[in-house]
Amino acid sequence: MAYNSVLFKRLEALYHTFDLSMLSPDPLEVVRRFSEPADQETAGLIAAVLAYGRVERIVYAVEHLFHLMDHAPYEFICHFDFERDGRRFDSFVYRFSRGQDIVALLTLMQQALRGYGSLGGLFAAGYHASDPHTGPALIRFVETLLDYPCPLYPDARIPQKAGVRYFLPSPRSGSACKRLNLYLRWMVRHDLIDLGHWQGISPAKLIMPIDTHVARISRKLGLTKRRQADWKMAEEVTKALGVYDPDDPVKYDFALCHWGMREVREGGGDPSDLVIEK
Repeated sequence: MAYNSVLFKRLEALYHTFDLSMLSPDPLEVVRRFSEPADQETAGLIAAVLAYGRVERIVYAVEHLFHLMDHAPYEFICHFDFERDGRRFDSFVYRFSRGQDIVALLTLMQQALRGYGSLGGLFAAGYHASDPHTGPALIRFVETLLDYPCPLYPDARIPQKAGVRYFLPSPRSGSACKRLNLYLRWMVRHDLIDLGHWQGISPAKLIMPIDTHVARISRKLGLTKRRQADWKMAEEVTKALGVYDPDDPVKYDFALCHWGMREVREGGGDPSDLVIEK
């Protein structure tokens, strides 16, 4: 994409306009209620994988889950016992995710914490600075989690159609992996919104989280010509935004996403008016 000075100024204006005061509604607001990095890291993955559907309902579902986890996600996961604690999630339903999917996820997260010390440790084990972006490390992260045994299933192997697999898509399949890229944004970037706990990962390597709002706006702004919101679109949009900030292309995600949500919710502001003739 060719550099457009007007678009750059508008993107920067949006970035500075959509600050922490405009976080709500967003699942990250729930994660930010925890003060300990270990809680934010574990809560972040749970909140991110549930980030599909209407944002207000996402926030409600995430709040309910953390209530079931005694508002201490890290400690709860570390000491989680399938026989003792699994039943408390029986009544949990969010769209097509069920309590057993959460139980499976917690079991996988617990094994990652025991094996690597943190979720960041697991991701770092598969990350190489020479990789073009975080995609290869995300593949390794997902495949490691899904390879762990899970007592919920026969032979402790996770079936191909198990709901927990929806939480953990892989770039290998061509999925945009919006929710996991969102989690990486929260964990890697550090500003007034994002948490920045994984300091060994370069923000320049992040891939844009592509949801319906960001995909629509990206097409209007000329950041992509692709119609399908898949991994290739995510790479294309990231590359286009990298023209304006090669060290941190994903920094515009929060503003573009919330601009898009506001457009749908309030009928305000067409993002195409960000661009004028070159």
